[in-house]
Amino acid sequence: MIFVRSMDLMFGVDDSSSLLSKEDFSLLLDPADEIDPSGVCPKKSIRIQNALTDHNRTSLIPKEIHAVVRTKCLTEEQTDILNKWRLDGHSITFYDEQEANEILSKSRLAFPQLVQLTQCLTSGTFKTEIVKLLLLWDNGGIVVDENTTPGELLGKIIEDADEGLFFYDASFHTEYMAAVPKHPIIYTMLQKTVADLFMQHTNMSFIPLTDNERKSGYFDFITKYIFTTTNDFKEHRSTHSGMNRTITIVNITNEKSQYFQNSSAPRLLKLGDTEGTEGVCIDWGVINDESAFKSLEALVHSFDIDARCPDGQYFIEDIINPQSISSSRRIPKIIHMTSKTRCVTKAFAENMKTWHFDDYSVFLHDDEAIARLFRRDWPEFPLLKDTINCITSGAGFADLWRYLILWKYGGIYTDIDNAPGPLFKNGTLIKENDDAFFEVEAAKFPSQYFLAASPHHPAMYMAVQNAIQHLFNEQNIVKQYVPLTTGPGALKWGVHYAIGNAYVLPGTYPSFDPRRSITFVGNRTTAMRRNYINRGNVQSTREEYLGMNMTHYHYAGRQKGLPEKSCLEIMFDMNTHGKYSDLLGLKRLSLK
Repeated sequence: MIFVRSMDLMFGVDDSSSLLSKEDFSLLLDPADEIDPSGVCPKKSIRIQNALTDHNRTSLIPKEIHAVVRTKCLTEEQTDILNKWRLDGHSITFYDEQEANEILSKSRLAFPQLVQLTQCLTSGTFKTEIVKLLLLWDNGGIVVDENTTPGELLGKIIEDADEGLFFYDASFHTEYMAAVPKHPIIYTMLQKTVADLFMQHTNMSFIPLTDNERKSGYFDFITKYIFTTTNDFKEHRSTHSGMNRTITIVNITNEKSQYFQNSSAPRLLKLGDTEGTEGVCIDWGVINDESAFKSLEALVHSFDIDARCPDGQYFIEDIINPQSISSSRRIPKIIHMTSKTRCVTKAFAENMKTWHFDDYSVFLHDDEAIARLFRRDWPEFPLLKDTINCITSGAGFADLWRYLILWKYGGIYTDIDNAPGPLFKNGTLIKENDDAFFEVEAAKFPSQYFLAASPHHPAMYMAVQNAIQHLFNEQNIVKQYVPLTTGPGALKWGVHYAIGNAYVLPGTYPSFDPRRSITFVGNRTTAMRRNYINRGNVQSTREEYLGMNMTHYHYAGRQKGLPEKSCLEIMFDMNTHGKYSDLLGLKRLSLK
């Protein structure tokens, strides 16, 4: 039986209620521990036993050690190693593979993406790390590595006022981590793990991080963005504040052996690997479902046909051709454009007509349609709904939206001030077997003002994930540089992860999945001459954008009054305290 404390989604810790009672600890005991272990485990195996101790209740961190093992039936050597963690004044609970899987599958408001992530994970090491963090998040206490044993000083390291405790020795260590329940550092580590691992386990070209690089990355991120400090941790103990909590760093340089000793036993106690290959949770096969057209039409085509536009503006209706999606063609004959509303000036209305090709559908997505797309469930992008709260400009939403709409439905995206150039040949330049299609722009990387892709293309997936990663890493959401965060920088890296390079010559390049590819046309010269895409064909003025209420796409002072915090702090404040709901997120799209 697994005991998980029932607790509201918040980081506050009550000095008394946050501590597990003796009755609580009795629930942590596996019922099998109460019977004769000789009838449970195979011969020559010993069933490891939980231990309940009525420990000192004055400390904020519960002195409850959580150890994750593949099985509770262990060899004598393995049992001896784990028994060394039976420290004075501490309880210890062991969790086997079945219990770990139950912990991973538990729904949590703070981490709705974890259930999807576990479907992608094949590495027992990664699963073990996530389970340990979840145990700290749910219960508080201490988690330990199964291949380490405690030194003589470790049992007394936690002080009563500590809220989170970690060790440092030139880099940070995760052999032993201690925290109160719902500590923001654990929230941060879990979200960072999800962001990193989801990218790694869906991208077969991504260079995996080693355990040490990944764990060190936790604390580099945390000390840079959350518990900001110039402290180099030279003192033996130092305490740092952030997000209304504290962490204590213990420097064990030159005395690590007094706190930890590495075991000579192999790492057989971690959770087992799952059969399969990385990337299995995303199907990279071309999915051109003709029935998807109705879903797209419902997403976009829900407006008041009798709506009136201001004087001098024209109402734009969609061109709908159900045959735009065909199983014989990879990139659907669908053109996507976006504007704040369906009312545009004459210059923009005339320019949009230049994209009316034979057999093509043309959809104009207004801000309401963009918001509807973001509100859908996106299990393949687990941090999407949290990180869009860190987008502060209409341009940022439009950037991320264009990757997402092409990922889901495929087709062509173009800015509304673009027109097709003479070499684009009214869309016939894109052939039936083209899988993704870009112009090489003047800066020599793939165009972001015009792009085309089939549904579920790796480049679009990676562009979304890169934009999410960039947002997640924002130290100050007000000062984010949109072109790098969600704009061409995110797309460039998406293409790089898809084919291994983002500065290419014209031609077709295979992706990491042999079924997918990207075709590039043009070069710096043709881009500057506007041979393929006539970029900026509308000589618009600020007054025209103001009339269409699109100044929010170009900042125009809309950053004033926003909290100058990191994205992670924004996620924390919104998810746990309901702050900024009238300022951030999709609310930004409703600004007048």
